[in-house]
Amino acid sequence: MDKNVKIAILVFSIAVVLTLGYYISGSQLPSQDSSEGIDYSTITCTLETEPQFTPANAWTGWSVRELVDNRMVEFTDFLEFVPRVSLSEGTSSGFLHAEDWPTEMGIAPKCTLAGSAVFFENKDTGRGMYYPVVAGNRGAIKRQDIELPAGDVYFAHYVIPVKNATWEVTENLANSNGTDFLRSGGISERRRTQLTGACTCPVEAVIAQLDEAIKAKGFEEVTLEKKPAENEYFRPLSAKLYRRGDDYLYVEFAKVKDMDLVRVLMIMGDEEVVKAYAEAFTAGSVEG
Repeated sequence: MDKNVKIAILVFSIAVVLTLGYYISGSQLPSQDSSEGIDYSTITCTLETEPQFTPANAWTGWSVRELVDNRMVEFTDFLEFVPRVSLSEGTSSGFLHAEDWPTEMGIAPKCTLAGSAVFFENKDTGRGMYYPVVAGNRGAIKRQDIELPAGDVYFAHYVIPVKNATWEVTENLANSNGTDFLRSGGISERRRTQLTGACTCPVEAVIAQLDEAIKAKGFEEVTLEKKPAENEYFRPLSAKLYRRGDDYLYVEFAKVKDMDLVRVLMIMGDEEVVKAYAEAFTAGSVEG
């Protein structure tokens, strides 16, 4: 073989090897989802803050403010559901119990910075409202006078901080464990706590670990017919419907836009009640 041809082949071979090595090293490979292949069950998810903080079950109201660009912006997940009440007759079709049912069942989401959990007994139809304040803005979502079916429901909503930041958590601490809606549940203290911190794991790990915990309790995932869609305030990350016998459980995670928070919604009851409450209080816009 001609000497010049041998040299050309050698140079070409070296170039091919170097090029392959360059691509294999990842320098020019298309970016891939970094979550692929990760076993989220082995990741430790805890809320780490300074000072150390444990949120209350603030069932009479809570809000979170974040320091963003040298100003505090607010998220208030304002919602309510009420039974049929006649003040003149002194009658109410329902009672709201402060009950941390996700923790009692072993299915509480990790890393929550604020939130509440209740059990709502209701023998008649009720009315609901969802009117959140997101990054200081109000009005893009304003669901009012929502008709809700009769039936008992377990309800919880939380927020998880997904980035280390400065926070102010406001919690209304109740002076009772529930209300019949004929009189106020009463607030003994409005607690404000300033802190810095975040969840120690990605929110994908929180979602995966909660899914595992729910299935470990005998629930099976079933088809969710109406899925939440992105809107001006929220970007849905996960929405799942589970079933165990006659009990249904809806779990939703949604990124709060313009803030480093993820909202979590959990609803448990019979099929009709869960689907109605999920549609009323989802962070997303509902699509069929």
